[in-house]
Amino acid sequence: MYIAVDDTDSQNEMCTTYIISQIARKTHYDIIGYPELVRLNPNISHKTRGNGALNINIGTGAGKKIIIGRINGNNIYAYEKLISEPEPEELMNFASGIVEDFYVKNSENTNPGIVISKIRFDSQIYERALQEDISVASIEAFLEKRAAYKKIRTGHGIIGATASLGWNKKRVTYELLDYKYPHYGIMDKSIKMEIAKIPEKYDSTFNNIDYKNDYPAIFPKFKTPVIFGVRGIKPCDLLGIYDEIKNNFEINDEGFIIYETNQGTDDHIIYDPEFLSDLGSYSVSGIISSYPYIIQGGHYFIKMKYRDYEINLAAFEPTKEFRKIVNALIPGDLVRAYGSFDNGTLKLEKIKILKLSREYIKEPPICPDCGIKTRSKGKMDYRCPRCKKRYKNPEIVEIKRNISEGFYEVPVIARRHLSMPLKLAGHFGVV
Repeated sequence: MYIAVDDTDSQNEMCTTYIISQIARKTHYDIIGYPELVRLNPNISHKTRGNGALNINIGTGAGKKIIIGRINGNNIYAYEKLISEPEPEELMNFASGIVEDFYVKNSENTNPGIVISKIRFDSQIYERALQEDISVASIEAFLEKRAAYKKIRTGHGIIGATASLGWNKKRVTYELLDYKYPHYGIMDKSIKMEIAKIPEKYDSTFNNIDYKNDYPAIFPKFKTPVIFGVRGIKPCDLLGIYDEIKNNFEINDEGFIIYETNQGTDDHIIYDPEFLSDLGSYSVSGIISSYPYIIQGGHYFIKMKYRDYEINLAAFEPTKEFRKIVNALIPGDLVRAYGSFDNGTLKLEKIKILKLSREYIKEPPICPDCGIKTRSKGKMDYRCPRCKKRYKNPEIVEIKRNISEGFYEVPVIARRHLSMPLKLAGHFGVV
């Protein structure tokens, strides 16, 4: 039986994943498989931080047993198969009690939702939640006769909770989240950087640290119960990383949970649609149709021809050195751009330069007799400064481009949860 939860946190405190850690800690039932952390549409305005929903499957388990966490020194296990389920009403009462204890009550924008379901849902509801802003009413209609649910306040969280149960798991990564409620004490940034170097040693991990921008990405920016989170594709490596961190640094934590996630999968990306809709995320190919320009704040823009219309590509200031890539493009370059679309602008997450345009300039020709560059004396009039011989035609010279064809991505400091880092492209078979 699945318990799905969303919208228990605020911009500044709590984390809905902590609800799942408490369910895993307090349930007297078995856990089936890994709990799931499912990121949804990164573009909607009323998300808290990462727009992630959670679910966990509990009941009586059988088969292979794996470690999915450790709380207060005790391992938490999950089984591979479910053989019997508790009653939905019992689980709703259990989950509601935990949500009521921990959700952020001093924020009017925190509106928890709980869904209890025997089944997973069709992937269409997940795909919609990656691209659209779905209403609570439409989710209530969807859940009728499918699952039990509870709304706290407006109950906006039932949207994410429902969508998490439609995740199709075509691509899967993992994240180990370490906890201390309500939040960990102050940790010096230099210590955070040293800790973030540990997972960076493992090829199976991603988005750990940004050396150039001095950013330890495994640590959250806000005061939440999460001390750090390490993302990767091998749960066994995450366990080893946790032990290495604990053995080398004094961290007074409660413990950790490992989640299956859709982070780093590009699940939000739709390829080459006929139309681009606001709030959607896309990969589109086209021809650059302008030179780049900069607006106040250090935001870079350039135009691209896509199908029968022209769109803007944007690299905003937080993308740091990635802006140099946009600044190096010229009209005629063929590119594939990835990002979220809003009001005619694709906000870039990464870009692939498929073919560079060739650019030329006219220069005074070299005098063949003297080997000296001539000087322009007017239109179609070039003269050698030594022998005074005149030439009519300029020399056409190709400008050397300071960029190469290939894939470029924003730095770790600006990377979205869902965006696939280039290091995972091979793992997922993406060219």
